Amino acid sequence: MRYALLGSLMACVLLSGLCGVAVAAEKKFNHYSIDLPGKCTATEKEGIVTVTCGQDSFFSIGIFSRAETGNLSARQFAEKQSARLKGTAPAKADDGGGWTFQAMSGRVKTHADVSTEGDLTMLFISDVSDKDWPEALQKAYDSLRGADDVADALIQKSLFERE
Repeated sequence: MRYALLGSLMACVLLSGLCGVAVAAEKKFNHYSIDLPGKCTATEKEGIVTVTCGQDSFFSIGIFSRAETGNLSARQFAEKQSARLKGTAPAKADDGGGWTFQAMSGRVKTHADVSTEGDLTMLFISDVSDKDWPEALQKAYDSLRGADDVADALIQKSLFERE
């Protein structure tokens, strides 16, 4: 009897551990990684990853080395991305740390930020309702981390220190 109870307890512990692993899968990209909850999808195009967990809720992120941007300054990179997305002219961000512009993604209004740290430039785009994201999308966002110290510093200062 005691062994049966112990066996059942061990099975529960193992299964709960497996369930925890299935909840979010780490996805690694060029300069960063994301823990992607099961309800979300991530698609990559031209170095920019878009994470969605619903039709109108998303964020997109891309981190590029200076060489990967074609040696563009942050302003030039913002201008290029804004033109690609048919967005507004980039303006200096309020915090002085980068550039910002608006664009439409289908019928969803978006906000984009371009920021830099060392040799890296980051483009971050989100729907303007990012305060009302589904829980799974917020968890994916909160899990963003750089592949190295410079990339992580860029993510931290650009996305989390302003909140």
